[in-house]
Amino acid sequence: MSPTIINTRFVEPVHLLYGLVAYVLYLIVHRLILWPRFLSPLRKVPGPPLGNIFLGQSPTIIRNETGIPQREWVKKYGPVVRIVGPVGIERMIFMKPEALHKILVKDWLDYPRPTFLRNILGLVTGYGLLTVTGNDHKQMRKAMNPAFSIPNLMAQTPMYFEPIDSLVEIIKGEINNSTDGKVIHVYDWMSKVTLDIICKTAFGYEADSLHNPHNELAEAYELLLSLQSGSNLARLILLISLPGGPRFLASDWAYHHRHWLEKIPLLPAVSKLVDAMYRIRRISRQMLEEKLKDSNLILNDSDAKKDIMSILVRARKAELDGGKGGYAMSDQAMMDQVLTFLGAGHETTASGLTWTLWHLSNKPEWQKRLREELAPVFAENPRPDYRTLKDLQWLDCVVMESLRIMPPVPLTVRVAAKTDYIDGVLVPKGTLFYIPIRVVNTWKELWGEDAEEFNPGRWLNLPKDYHPTFSMLSFIAGPHACIGKTMSIIEMKAVLAALIVNFDFEPAFDGQVAKPAAAITIKPTDGMPLRVRMASTTR
Repeated sequence: MSPTIINTRFVEPVHLLYGLVAYVLYLIVHRLILWPRFLSPLRKVPGPPLGNIFLGQSPTIIRNETGIPQREWVKKYGPVVRIVGPVGIERMIFMKPEALHKILVKDWLDYPRPTFLRNILGLVTGYGLLTVTGNDHKQMRKAMNPAFSIPNLMAQTPMYFEPIDSLVEIIKGEINNSTDGKVIHVYDWMSKVTLDIICKTAFGYEADSLHNPHNELAEAYELLLSLQSGSNLARLILLISLPGGPRFLASDWAYHHRHWLEKIPLLPAVSKLVDAMYRIRRISRQMLEEKLKDSNLILNDSDAKKDIMSILVRARKAELDGGKGGYAMSDQAMMDQVLTFLGAGHETTASGLTWTLWHLSNKPEWQKRLREELAPVFAENPRPDYRTLKDLQWLDCVVMESLRIMPPVPLTVRVAAKTDYIDGVLVPKGTLFYIPIRVVNTWKELWGEDAEEFNPGRWLNLPKDYHPTFSMLSFIAGPHACIGKTMSIIEMKAVLAALIVNFDFEPAFDGQVAKPAAAITIKPTDGMPLRVRMASTTR
């Protein structure tokens, strides 16, 4: 009799497959339905409806002007709002200064930028001060602080005026003494003049994009900035979130094969991004190499170049030569700073200036008041220095009010690295936070019923509950606050002052409506056409 064979396999492979499929389905149901609707400790926090089961409220956010949906939700639901985004991921808005202080200042290391945002910023502005965190950030910021000191900014201010004077002459030539003036796309010129200024003050590099429309750096940035839209940003977030996505987009291989991307539906814009960033990185590398060569020259203080990168390179050389074991930025870190200065110090200032001119074009009485303040100053010195620009009261009111109403970066994001209470709400680890810059800046609870209106006079009599750090977040707060805040404001004042002294600005046509981009920055999508005439004082 043949022996009996006993099957000892208790689980068939097909059963394992069924179990795996069931587990994956459970995870999907848990993420999309169970967690946001029944299990999350945030489920009872006021907020808009959950929205699309897969996308949440993302379609509403992408379709609208950046910050506007969030502002409407705060109006409706109060200072603590919960929003559900794609695949059930929860987002929170906290408006009160105490909550913002905890997220941005007190526990900033526990609320970093999420990985997708760091990778987007890293791709466009380098992995420099905007993206690093923790001890690396502390050391990098400490090394860079001297370059942004008031004495250095005072020394750099005269550098602004060569590009500014060129811009004034170009616009005069465009107008050609016409009494009707001419419609000019203001943003295009603001982008050129701020690029020329940042290249000159940060790197000692003459871009001269004002006179050379085919300057490679200017063309690359023009291409990059043309891609700003909510839909393009959503696609980029998806690509960046894929394993190896950031490395691929920044690779030489992607650049040399970018034409393949053009043939893939929804990815032609990514091809343009790869093209623009490759060229920007190449030119940035050349600028840094020139600075490193200059560092080998022995110069006295009066001959030493005063641009920011020269100061940083000299400081690094002194640290390395001193042998004290202190922090010295690597070549790659220096390269990332070049990209950061170009990316963060150029477009944001251009957008800020454009929106200021837009507001003034709609408020001719305030434009006239500003001109009356500036005219005697420029009559005495057409290139006012740092102190003079800083002390002009109405100029300061106008610039601060414009940055309040239309912050160049209207919103940013943080993620909870721990579970903790914020403003009495238990926030689970992994929750995203909208840092609603534009919403905070125009919160009627603080700024009053006219909070969303342009009124420079409010800066002469600030609200009694005004908080110097958390009532206006245009330059963010805490360790990640913008290191170039003072430089940006003085640059805006210098450009704006020269333009207002020389020209009248008004809307290009009756009923003109602003068209801000729905992306990381709030640049106008139509180039901001305005009618420009010679100012009455200069006719």
